[in-house]
Amino acid sequence: MTTESPKTESKPKPNSATLAFRQLGAAAKSNDLADRFAGIAKMIKDTQGRQPTVVVVGEMNRGKSTLINAILGAPGMAPVGATETTGLSVSYVPESEKFPAGQAELEYASEPRLRRIPATELDQWVRIDSRALLDADEPPLQAARAVKKSPLGRVTLVDTPGSGGLSEAYAMRAIARAQDASVLLMVTDAAGRITKPALEFLVHCSTMVESVVLAVTKIDLYRGHWQAVLEENRQILAARDPRLGNIPIVAVSGAWGERAAAEPNEERRRKLYGSSNVHELIRALRAPLDRASKLPTLNALRQGIAMLEKPLVQLQTEREALGGIVEKHDALLAVRDHREKLLRTFEDSKYDWNAQVDRVRVELTSANSRLAREFGAHWKDRVQKFGTGMGEKQSVAIMNEMAADIEVQIGRALRGIVNRSAGLLTDLYAAAGMDPSRSLIAEVERRAAEASAGPKAGLERGTASIDPRMMISGVLMGSGLGSLLGMFIASAATPFIGIAVMGSFSVILARRQAKRQSVLQTVNDATIELRETLDRAVRGVLGVVSTDARKVFDRDLRQSATDAKTELARLESAKRASESERERRLGQINPKIAQIEQAMASAHDEILRLTDRSSAPSP
Repeated sequence: MTTESPKTESKPKPNSATLAFRQLGAAAKSNDLADRFAGIAKMIKDTQGRQPTVVVVGEMNRGKSTLINAILGAPGMAPVGATETTGLSVSYVPESEKFPAGQAELEYASEPRLRRIPATELDQWVRIDSRALLDADEPPLQAARAVKKSPLGRVTLVDTPGSGGLSEAYAMRAIARAQDASVLLMVTDAAGRITKPALEFLVHCSTMVESVVLAVTKIDLYRGHWQAVLEENRQILAARDPRLGNIPIVAVSGAWGERAAAEPNEERRRKLYGSSNVHELIRALRAPLDRASKLPTLNALRQGIAMLEKPLVQLQTEREALGGIVEKHDALLAVRDHREKLLRTFEDSKYDWNAQVDRVRVELTSANSRLAREFGAHWKDRVQKFGTGMGEKQSVAIMNEMAADIEVQIGRALRGIVNRSAGLLTDLYAAAGMDPSRSLIAEVERRAAEASAGPKAGLERGTASIDPRMMISGVLMGSGLGSLLGMFIASAATPFIGIAVMGSFSVILARRQAKRQSVLQTVNDATIELRETLDRAVRGVLGVVSTDARKVFDRDLRQSATDAKTELARLESAKRASESERERRLGQINPKIAQIEQAMASAHDEILRLTDRSSAPSP
């Protein structure tokens, strides 16, 4: 009788990228760089579990919501209508333990920012004609709904609304909020070529997103000529912008795809789904998302290689010195002398730290002012185009879109402030032959984030007060109309009929005009808030540069000068070392050099594999 040994579950073997990363970590630890490597490892850990995003845009009545339902495999999930249906952008998020299917979330400007509701109640908050949305004291900014796993995988799908069906503000907000890679899915249909507004929208937005896919829908309705429309669209895109000449263009039927998801008969479901071509669209969307998912690993490997370059050069230089060759000695001497000179003049006016900060402050403040003016002019022009005033639906739609635009503009401007300030720090450090620390740049980013998170309220919908002059005008016009009627109808009531008709018309018109005036006031308030937020960010960020960063620079400069002296002393010691001391030191140095070179080579090979460039030459 034999007894079987208990089976033990074997851990999955780490992949080649993990092994290469571990080699970099071992080399870093051997060269006293464990803390820096830990920062790179944390970056990788922070990206785990993030979900990519597909942002869906399209003009009205192009089949956008139907296509979203088909991609999700969930009939009726996104509201469908022949006219503008949704007043908020809705994110369809893969379900999780914290956000289970059947739940939805509304985001507000005031606390609590996120408010959970049953998914069955979501329609009344996102439909533009819903009384709940129109009558709310504070309408939500956007919404999210947890959905079960879809054929697209664990990807967030964002359905963007907008006046006319296309809104750069909604699209750019969704892209900016995406935690990971994002793809812009433009939806048009097979009725004809892509429209000029849609084309220009696509050209502009494509500069701010990694990947674009074009879906040509309703091939079930235009079976005879959708192929010609698809080819014509390809030529139009290539002629308008060569960057768009090679984007994936997929002909698809959202209606067939949605019907397939609801079809109980497996054979018919498979046939419908195959005819819908939704699977080809999903494949086109997955390709750029899969490529982008490799970016954190690629960045970590590249940063690991860059981190080991300096100790490798130092060890190689010391090995050369032990062999009697010291080519780097003069260069190190020049570095030491330059940094010691900077130390002597750092507190002197010759080192124009404050002058450079002031120049950047003027530059950024001017940019903020220009951005606020352009923002205010754009939205005033949008509102003033409603010559006869604004209805409730128009008011809610324009206010929500403006709130999205504020977030986008603040985000862009803050990135510009951070990048310009980081560039200033880089220039100031470069004068000393150094690079600013990552922690210093992180502090700049933190101050900018603090400014954007400062006290602010949502866009308030002010009370629309009716202008009494318009009411009086209506009464007078009604009286005149009544007199005119009296010429044909002999009745004492004709003046009152005229007054009633024109009075009612005047009330409606007065309310619409008052609503428009209220929105214009909101535009003014939003413009002021935008300018104040950005100016607050400039003060906070440049405060870091002019005070904290200057102290850190002083410390780094002293340490750098000390390091240069230490390395020079080590080289001098290596030149004077005895034969036995040289052999001992070489016995310590050579294994370290070999370890670093092997780790860097493995990481480089892995980068080539991940980028499908195995035939590319080594850098």
